Amino acid sequence: MAYIHFQELFFLYNNERYKILKGEIAKDKGKMGEVLKNELVVACGKDESIKILKIQREGKKPQKIKEFILGSKIKKGSNLNNA
Repeated sequence: MAYIHFQELFFLYNNERYKILKGEIAKDKGKMGEVLKNELVVACGKDESIKILKIQREGKKPQKIKEFILGSKIKKGSNLNNA
């Protein structure tokens, strides 16, 4: 699996900024911005998705995705384009 490291990649959800710190390419398909799995696999395009591995919520410390999803309201089926 290829790991991806980003300079500045983020999204807004319920008026809070989430910075993606580490991810890997996934093969899941869906509409851009759609959360495809509770482990935060997000569709990025026609046949592309990203599995988020490390994330930082605005004003919080960076977290590995397993820690983050325990208290997160972002679940499978959420749309990060319209949040």
